[in-house]
Amino acid sequence: MVRNGFYEVRLGPGMRSSSLFLAAAVSALVVALSLTAVGGLTAAPVANAPAPASTPVYNATFTETGLPSGTNWSVHVAYIGCGCSGVHETVYSTSSSVVIPLPNGSYNYHIVRLAAFVVVGSARGTVTVGGAAPAPVAVSFLPVVTYPVSFSETGLPPGTSWTVHVTGNGIGQIRGLEDVSNTSSSATIGFALPNATYHYTVGPVNGSFFVGPSHGLFSVAGGGPSPIGVEFTTPAKYTVTFSESGLLAGMSWSVALHGGTGLLVHQTRSSTTGSIVFYLQNGTYRFRIASEIGYVLGGSPTGTVDVMGAPVAVSVPFHQVGSAALYLVDFNETGLAAGTEWTVHLSVIHSFGRGSHATASAANSTVSFALANGTYRYHVAPVRGYTLSTTTGTFAVAGSAVPGILVTFHPIPTYTVTFNATGLPNGTNWSVLVHTRAGAGSLLPIRETRTTNSTSLTFSVTNGTFCYRFLAVHGWHITTGTVSGSFVVAGGPPATIYVVYTAR
Repeated sequence: MVRNGFYEVRLGPGMRSSSLFLAAAVSALVVALSLTAVGGLTAAPVANAPAPASTPVYNATFTETGLPSGTNWSVHVAYIGCGCSGVHETVYSTSSSVVIPLPNGSYNYHIVRLAAFVVVGSARGTVTVGGAAPAPVAVSFLPVVTYPVSFSETGLPPGTSWTVHVTGNGIGQIRGLEDVSNTSSSATIGFALPNATYHYTVGPVNGSFFVGPSHGLFSVAGGGPSPIGVEFTTPAKYTVTFSESGLLAGMSWSVALHGGTGLLVHQTRSSTTGSIVFYLQNGTYRFRIASEIGYVLGGSPTGTVDVMGAPVAVSVPFHQVGSAALYLVDFNETGLAAGTEWTVHLSVIHSFGRGSHATASAANSTVSFALANGTYRYHVAPVRGYTLSTTTGTFAVAGSAVPGILVTFHPIPTYTVTFNATGLPNGTNWSVLVHTRAGAGSLLPIRETRTTNSTSLTFSVTNGTFCYRFLAVHGWHITTGTVSGSFVVAGGPPATIYVVYTAR
């Protein structure tokens, strides 16, 4: 032992008189000191020491029937116990057997799904290795056979889009086929489904109501069921006409309307003629008449209208404020696509009449106001997909009409980005989310999800940097390509983004 920096050798009572033992102890001490001087004590090798024993392994064999010759199939095994021990791996084979060497222990296994095939019986289980190879596990595959299932609707107006979603509670190995939505604007929606029991849900359709159930169960057992009927009723609509009087001819005015029974309505309409017409189902609706500079309403700007199986007419009398003459002021736009609605906000800076503000919209090229003498400020509201040369300005009315004020819109150039997905069964829905990358800036920011059951879908985007993400498809995962990423648009369409799905 070491004491106060020196090595001390202690001898047992029976050894103190033994000079031979003392010499051996001193010799050992010299060796120890020598080893310490070069960095520490090191065990000397022992001649003919036995090598460490290797852990014995035994072959777990899985055999398959039913697959075409040369089909690549696989088995995954996972040790039941500490996650850092044992074997956790997937083994592939193009022969009729998969062999996995395993040390002693218990293992969960599952047969990895193959597109277009299912495992007869359970695709999962447990094997135990205890000093010998376990009994082979036999796996039998069957090709997936689908049968036609159709839904037929009545009661919707021709060309109305409707959707059916089906979910299966079958064996669960082909969820990509057992959990699917289809949409159609015809009277029939079809599916191709394997044997299973399914729950279906029909999506609501704006303006129509269900007669009878919108969901239910059906079974596919060696053939499709009889066509499943879905009955809608679409209540009649009646005209609600707002008729104005008192405004200068050609002047824009607006009505906002909302409410109703069942499906709510939120609509705003503008006109430069004497009437504004809504088409509404039976119900009670609230309305608001937009104010106009230089005019007051003969009644309240708000009110209700009841639709009860017949057209309704609402009078909107405007009265000019004071005796000052009014002059027409036109805002004329260029650059917008035909039928695009645009809006001008107007406020009084100084007027000899009543101070106020007004807003007018139009789906044609002209927005008009009737104004008394005074000075006014205007603001043109942005329209998505366009930029404006000038958004604000001022003008004066002084005893005559003001020359038309030109408002020039410039379309923001957009480019098509295409996403392509393969590997999914025909008719399987898949989706992509695209959004403008934070901080990247864009003239036309986007955050949009699109869905298709074909092999590709597209987005229209402006120049900028964008992020994308393929949303999960139940029972499938992406094996080629990336689930999420980014792309840059700079004066042209970016490269198509490809992915390949594989059944889990």
